[in-house]
Amino acid sequence: MWRINLKTAAVEAKIATGLANPKGETNVIAAAGSVWVPSDPQGRVARIDPATNAILATIAVAPETWYLAAGFDAVWAVSSEGRLLQRIDPAANAVSGKAELGDTPGFLAAGEGAVWVQEQGDGTVAKVDPSSLGIAGRTKIGDNLKWGDIDTGGGAVWLRTTDQQTMVVIDPATLKIRARMGPAVGSGALRWTPAGVWTSAHDNQTLSWWSTPAPAAP
Repeated sequence: MWRINLKTAAVEAKIATGLANPKGETNVIAAAGSVWVPSDPQGRVARIDPATNAILATIAVAPETWYLAAGFDAVWAVSSEGRLLQRIDPAANAVSGKAELGDTPGFLAAGEGAVWVQEQGDGTVAKVDPSSLGIAGRTKIGDNLKWGDIDTGGGAVWLRTTDQQTMVVIDPATLKIRARMGPAVGSGALRWTPAGVWTSAHDNQTLSWWSTPAPAAP
């Protein structure tokens, strides 16, 4: 992992953590005063101290765990191949609970009362209760949800899609789709802010800003 100075854009440090998914998708998060990196395809997440750049702990997780999110006083980790959501307790540096998921789960977000996971092979988004780890419901989006992204905020779940549209807005209480927005522009990422939503489309190398609130479903 590389540490980059935000003011100068210079690389300050290179930390040898390993890489859980050398084939492609993964992510890094900051939570509980640390930086967390999926670090081994056999099932490891590295916890890094940002003050010293040292690895504080290595947490055992299911093999092929590539995706992370933070929320509800926990770090959440998804094993795509294992079809598994894992709750990591930062105080114990250990997995404290698991939930079985659908086909090829991917990126996830914790917020708006739940943990939300893309089930890419099924074309669904799963809502998981952060306490019980029970599946509270699913929203069907399309044939698949491959190679997109997900975030929460502003009373909604925001889902970057690949087919049919740029993104989908989901009501977190009813699980109904409030809006399908923009044309299909290939795969990419998404981040919500209080002022609007950023989406990227790396297939055509564009970054878009969505400042208009999504309309409610009729």
